[in-house]
Amino acid sequence: MKFFTYNETIDEQLKIILRRVRKLMNGEVAAQLQSAGLKYKKLFGVSLVHLRQLSQEYQPDNELAERLWHREIRETMILATMIADRENLSKDKLMEWGSGISNLELAEQLAFNLLGKRSGSAGIIEQWMLHPQFYVRYAALMSLGWQFRFVGNELAPLVRGSLGVLEALASDGNLSKAVVHSLKMAGRFSEELRPEVRALAQKWNKSDQKHLQAAGDEISLELEMGGR
Repeated sequence: MKFFTYNETIDEQLKIILRRVRKLMNGEVAAQLQSAGLKYKKLFGVSLVHLRQLSQEYQPDNELAERLWHREIRETMILATMIADRENLSKDKLMEWGSGISNLELAEQLAFNLLGKRSGSAGIIEQWMLHPQFYVRYAALMSLGWQFRFVGNELAPLVRGSLGVLEALASDGNLSKAVVHSLKMAGRFSEELRPEVRALAQKWNKSDQKHLQAAGDEISLELEMGGR
């Protein structure tokens, strides 16, 4: 656990949040999450809906988010992604947080709540796509997709320049869901990328690998539905 200098206001907020989390504990859900293999130092089984509601009681605050993240508790880490002032959270801090992404749930939450909505993130997403840690790569790919929905076309050059990388990453069946998400969102929200995304999907349709065939079908369907 990372240690922080004392801040009366932030430390009191942290204590209140921890008390609220404990009151919302769901032992059955916690047991299910543990059985599913989710790796956290501790978890209380609080629903994402309740965590979202709790986060809305706080203004964006990176100092509080930092403390929450480094508690290494499932609920506090997810809350950190919701409470962080994403536009002012530095690249260095995000890189530090990246080493703590230890499971699929946390990768998806960080992508949806934070990195997928943070402008100016092309550099870190590109780095994370090639990160040695699987869940960091997964978070990068999910973030890449959400960027097109929440930020705009800012990452179109990154996608165009990384189609070969995305194709290589998709060869890993465990990563293909995240690659498909990134390409579906890119093709749906970026008219300029749509032809290239469609061409890659059609290529995968002819692959002898079933997970790539399924990926191609899913992307093609998304583009067809999105074009209506």
